[in-house]
Amino acid sequence: MLQVYRNTVSSVSKPPTVLLLIAAGEDGEGWCKQFTQEGYNVVHVAYPPSRDDETTIERIFLQADKEIVNLGEDWALITYGLQSHDARALLVNMGLSWAYLKACVHFCPVAVTGKAFVMHDTAGKHIPTTFHLPASQETLHANLAEYCDSSTYDYHLHTSAPPPVSIYTYPLVPESPPFPLLTKAPAQIIPGDAPPITPHVRSATSLSLSRTLALLRRCIGPHFDLEAIWEKHGQYEFVDRDAHKTLSTMVDVPYVNHIATMTGGTGRQELLRFYKYHFTGINVTPPDTEMISVSRTVGSDRIVDEMIFKCTHTTEMDYFLPGVPPTGKKLEFPVVGIIAFRGDKMYFEHIYWDQACVLVQLGLVDPSKLPVTGVDAARKVLDPFGMPSNTLMARWNESEGQSLD
Repeated sequence: MLQVYRNTVSSVSKPPTVLLLIAAGEDGEGWCKQFTQEGYNVVHVAYPPSRDDETTIERIFLQADKEIVNLGEDWALITYGLQSHDARALLVNMGLSWAYLKACVHFCPVAVTGKAFVMHDTAGKHIPTTFHLPASQETLHANLAEYCDSSTYDYHLHTSAPPPVSIYTYPLVPESPPFPLLTKAPAQIIPGDAPPITPHVRSATSLSLSRTLALLRRCIGPHFDLEAIWEKHGQYEFVDRDAHKTLSTMVDVPYVNHIATMTGGTGRQELLRFYKYHFTGINVTPPDTEMISVSRTVGSDRIVDEMIFKCTHTTEMDYFLPGVPPTGKKLEFPVVGIIAFRGDKMYFEHIYWDQACVLVQLGLVDPSKLPVTGVDAARKVLDPFGMPSNTLMARWNESEGQSLD
């Protein structure tokens, strides 16, 4: 009924704790291990309890309370399919550790009203809480909406503080079982073993994990300098040109997907091979390669990096232009990277760029016959007011002087 999983991120010396109320079995264990790799100690309560187990849920909560106190530090609660009466029992039986409860996350609670799930700290203020609901839980969503309005609180919420209660809804995912249990936790997926799930479940599971981590990082930590990890990864790729160092910044089972060409790799061995022979080598990436940062957004578990990639096409660039021999031409094009992290390591890279812009600059695509452009695309990213818009729209002049009312 109850099991403790220890934090596995060595850089976290005093890990906070997560109490996870999730089903027993492989899926529940997988999500427990996911959070240990995010920097948390996990106390797992198998929920709902087995019918054959004579231990009451109240007694299990008392045992969980003792484990949390022994582990020390602040803690958060994450539940999957929690019922209202058990939420109330939790409130009664978590007495010793309650002062250190800093955040709650509820997936698909079994309820029509949210009163039992919106909890308060010892000062009477709302404990920051995030709800992940299928779109079909309309009644619960409507009843929870009042808690999102800070003007109804009987205390002052500082303007720098985010709303303590957040609700996210996800279309076309089930209420039961809670949708994350329909797939493996990301930390448990290995190459060749990707579970067959619908796009909606995949989307909801990914988004809800990031939103959960956003709350946990803000309320109990731990903090990771994601930019520093990403910068070190880039240093190893483009300056040191060392495949093994590059992989040292990544989790045990990472992946890289260059979207336009589907180059990269899944898993450590394939990705090491890709980096060593098809990316970091001096004969792959041109020696004059330059990356100009345009913008960067840092979230709880990922970075979105917008850049301009510049080089002279003096090598066969397997990752951007596989099979295209060097042309000696200058290249300048926009690139966007979505970089995800697990704990203090990179999990994946999704790299997007304007391949038509690249092919135009190499003379491989005729821009006069297609709505594509060359180096101007990169220049407009860097200087949006200095470059004209709509130059590819033959009909743009037709609207000149027309009424805008």
